[in-house]
Amino acid sequence: MDPNLRQRIINEAYKLFISKGIKHTSFCDIAVAVNKSKGAVMHYFPSKNQLVNTVIENCFFPSSALSPEMVLLADKEWSEFIQNYKNPIERAIHNFPDKQDKIGLLHYMQFISSANEYMSEFPQKYQELLAEEQRFLFTVISKTITKHNLIVNDIQTFSRQSFEMSIGNTFLKLISSK
Repeated sequence: MDPNLRQRIINEAYKLFISKGIKHTSFCDIAVAVNKSKGAVMHYFPSKNQLVNTVIENCFFPSSALSPEMVLLADKEWSEFIQNYKNPIERAIHNFPDKQDKIGLLHYMQFISSANEYMSEFPQKYQELLAEEQRFLFTVISKTITKHNLIVNDIQTFSRQSFEMSIGNTFLKLISSK
């Protein structure tokens, strides 16, 4: 048996879940993508929920998480940081296996909506991802404020607003891209 088959199934399932949607992707679709039988796919993943959970844990969350490059940006000047910072949505879309030009955001929204239905702990884990991002931004903004002797009444609110503006900019960029 193919020693890489399990990982190939995960990778192909992720591609299909993004392009077709989780609901509209069958074991047969995945079997065709890996050039194996449905039974071979089910050998590794007896249920769709198990496959979805594995794809989310092994593909979606790692591609959305803070990368070493993002962490290194924290030591840069604010202008360089803010110019190069990518929020979790941008990172996930950027790391989609097949680039989804112009409609990456729609695929992202479809994916997380379906993930909620298939993985009971998805909302909690997604919130943890966003909370980690918020802590990261809080740290970066705190350092910047201290370094430049700025006065900000509520750094937590300021960092949350920065995060929200970043997400807003992501939506604007992705829906207006040509």
